Amino acid sequence: MQAKRTATVLLFVLAWMSHAYGQGEHLTDAQIAGVVFVANQAEIAAGESALRRTQSRSVQALARRIVAEHGQVNQEIIALTQRLAATLQRSATSDALTNQSVDDLARLNEVETRGFDEAYLDREVTYLQQLVKAVDTFIRSATSAELKMLLVRFRPFFILHLDQAQRLKLAIGSNLFELPHVPLENEAILRAT
Repeated sequence: MQAKRTATVLLFVLAWMSHAYGQGEHLTDAQIAGVVFVANQAEIAAGESALRRTQSRSVQALARRIVAEHGQVNQEIIALTQRLAATLQRSATSDALTNQSVDDLARLNEVETRGFDEAYLDREVTYLQQLVKAVDTFIRSATSAELKMLLVRFRPFFILHLDQAQRLKLAIGSNLFELPHVPLENEAILRAT
């Protein structure tokens, strides 16, 4: 059952990315900003869900960081569009991403508490991999130097989030996730093993 839910989450991410690039949709700068804004909103919503549902301090820390930093990106996107006297524009890609994000949150909310962390981290790893690829493409295709610079500046945040999600996912798989604190006198023994 858990594998089906995880596969569904992964399919949604692939669907929005293939929609964006598989059909050759050429996005304007305002549409690129719109897609990145919607992608960040999806990350914020998933992070807020994790903050409500997880018992893991590590997952909470990652979710807090994601909510804060993706929120910061969106604030800067809004500030950029205001400076340029532009508006975020919808596209088929941003519309598909919005719809899939709603479905994604519904699927995450259906996951039992015991399996939530794994489902959330599976979603994050796949989603952030695709977001980094999308940002790389948008950096190459954007015509506004300011939009390119914004994407270049925030790309490392997305990569860091991806790395942290991958590490937590590995820790869950290797039963290292949320180990209890070991008293100081035993730490030397653990390092030796």
